[in-house]
Formats: sequence, structure tokens, C-alpha cells
Amino acid sequence: MRKILTGLAWVLATATAPAWAAPDAAEQAQYDSFVVAAGASNGAARACGASEPDLAQHQATSKKNLMQYAQEYGFSSKEYEGLFQKGLADGKTMMDDMKRSGVDGCRGVLGSFQNERVMGYEEMKGVLAEVSDGLPGEKAQ
Repeated sequence: MRKILTGLAWVLATATAPAWAAPDAAEQAQYDSFVVAAGASNGAARACGASEPDLAQHQATSKKNLMQYAQEYGFSSKEYEGLFQKGLADGKTMMDDMKRSGVDGCRGVLGSFQNERVMGYEEMKGVLAEVSDGLPGEKAQ
């Protein structure tokens, strides 16, 4: 009877466990960098004069998509707000540095920003898979 219960417990545990292992430190760091990048895009767009409604929509869309990604792949999102805020500052600094050096990158920044602002989850996931050589738990192709 004990063997049957132990076996049943094992089957139930493995049947409800995710198909991939928990993310390792490198994968978590990569997720964190995606959050910082989303904040940087928002901060750069702000420095380039994006409207408040567009900035708010971009921030909400980024958060919704990246939180879903974290949940789907087991990443910790407890530092999300701080990482996004760091990105905001980094993006503004980057654009200020570019302007001081005589480079106007606002056209490219705002174009990308407008695409990200309305990007759905599956599209975002595809982009992240492309820049990171696959989704978490997949082997690079």
C-alpha cells in the first residue's frame, strides 16, 4: 500500500510540474534585462517627446506582456518595478548623451516605441526568442 501511495504521489507531482526546469541565474538575469530594456525604451521615448497617453500605454503593455512571460516561464518578477524604473533612467540618459554628441536617434526610438506600445504577447514572445536564441528551456537552433 505504501508503494502505491508513494507512486501515486510521484505521478501527481510530475504531472502537475512544469515541463521545464526552473530558470537558472543566467536566464533570470536575461529576463531582468528585458524589463530594463522595456523601461529604457519608455525613457528614451519620453526624452524624444512621446505623449503621456502613449507612454502610459507602452508601460502597461510592457508590464502585462513581461509579467505573463515571467509567469509562463517561472521567472521572478518581484523586482519588476525597480528594474523598469532603472530602464527609464537609462533610456533618458542614453538619449541625452546622443543629443549632446550631435546624434538625433529620436526617429528610430519613436518608431520602435510605437510598435512596442501595441505589441501583443505572442509577438513579444517571438521577439524575445529571436534576440535570446530561443525561449527559456529550449535549445538554441
